[in-house]
Amino acid sequence: MIVIWLVSLLNLVFANPSLKWSQATQITERHEFYANNEVIEKPKDSWQLLLAIIYKDSQLKTHKDCLFYYVPGEDAGRLKVKTISVEDKCEKYLFENGNQEWTKLKALQFSFEHNYLTLSITDEFFQVERWDIPLFNSYLNPKPKLMMSSAEYRSPRFLFLTPYKGRSQNLLHARNALPDKTLCHDISEDCSEKSPSNCTKCENGWFEIPNGCSQGPKYCGQMVCGAKNRPACRRGMSFHKQEAAPDCRVDSSFAYCSKGLRIQCQGALPYCF
Repeated sequence: MIVIWLVSLLNLVFANPSLKWSQATQITERHEFYANNEVIEKPKDSWQLLLAIIYKDSQLKTHKDCLFYYVPGEDAGRLKVKTISVEDKCEKYLFENGNQEWTKLKALQFSFEHNYLTLSITDEFFQVERWDIPLFNSYLNPKPKLMMSSAEYRSPRFLFLTPYKGRSQNLLHARNALPDKTLCHDISEDCSEKSPSNCTKCENGWFEIPNGCSQGPKYCGQMVCGAKNRPACRRGMSFHKQEAAPDCRVDSSFAYCSKGLRIQCQGALPYCF
């Protein structure tokens, strides 16, 4: 038993990819519903895209790694990393094999704040492996201090990306910002795009309402899915067996609510009551 535990632990440690992310410059395609440090438990037995890491290698060539997690349920959790071109989208590779994979996982949680990405992975023996990835990209000049050299002021040793939080300080952006509850990406019931997304102009972020399609309509503002009187949460896309996207009024299995709540359809969109 001890030998098995050591082999499992060593495999996890030696496979740690955070070294190649030491020059990570950007986090993209972050899952919009998982909060920082939340243990990912839903939707069970489905693949979920957690985020993508853009980084440079020793030759200063830019790469993009997609992190996918199989949420444990009847089967154990799995984590896979897929390397793709920077211009490509991770969602296309949701069901493909990864370049690196970790199996028999009990739990996973991650956070991204203060220019720092952290992943905590728990294996079948409840041993926790933690990956810490600081972003190496952006730097704000410090306030000049007595005895600080001009070289220290202009050329820092490390560069960090500062993520945008709250209202924009850019006056032009503020004038063009979209208020909360504005429909910023219109998707019809037949899954066609009625208008291009302009959700990047939302003043306080945006949320999506699942409709059984690969993407649903999006509104400006912040919303917690699955709660009472809130939109239902999307299940993993692998859950769908139909070729055509299900209509909530016919089959609402593509979405779920918190325990004790039930889905009610408002048109083709699922809400929790």
